[in-house]
Amino acid sequence: MPKADTYSPSEVLGAINFDNISELEFYSYCFNESLRMQPPVYISSTVSMMETVDCGGLIIRKGDAISIDMYRLGHNPKEWIEPEKFFPERFNPEHEYFKTPDGKRRNPYSFSPFLGGQRICVGKTFVELVSKLTLPSLYANFDFALPEGIDPATYKLPANNLVCSREPEVHVTINKRSERVFFQS
Repeated sequence: MPKADTYSPSEVLGAINFDNISELEFYSYCFNESLRMQPPVYISSTVSMMETVDCGGLIIRKGDAISIDMYRLGHNPKEWIEPEKFFPERFNPEHEYFKTPDGKRRNPYSFSPFLGGQRICVGKTFVELVSKLTLPSLYANFDFALPEGIDPATYKLPANNLVCSREPEVHVTINKRSERVFFQS
């Protein structure tokens, strides 16, 4: 599979239109991998159990209030091969990283940045669609770089959390590309 930076900006935007936006498979892998590594909310809102359940020997009673640690779900080394590495192909069902380190099928709740069921985040569909339109356009028209001396391979992103008390700082240099590219209809 080719790397994202092997495509020119024109090729990226030229390949996207409203008819095929739902078919952007590799983009979906990258989107999901980004959410796995940096979930928009690290801890879920509190939920109350509807019935008593046994979670691997831990009894959670009906009515108990619990929160889910979304960050740890996506970084569990029992569920994810090399969980600290950005590897979009882990969302490709045909790739070896799609399974757990011991080769089994991953728990469906090991990746749940928007939760699910009746309490699924209302912004899920919106953010998925909007990102498919805005991020390629930004990529096509701007170059993004970390400051000189910072190695992207070892740079540790600060906590990204909608409920944190202080906004994380990520210093990035943004330069306009010489060739401007627009979506083509």
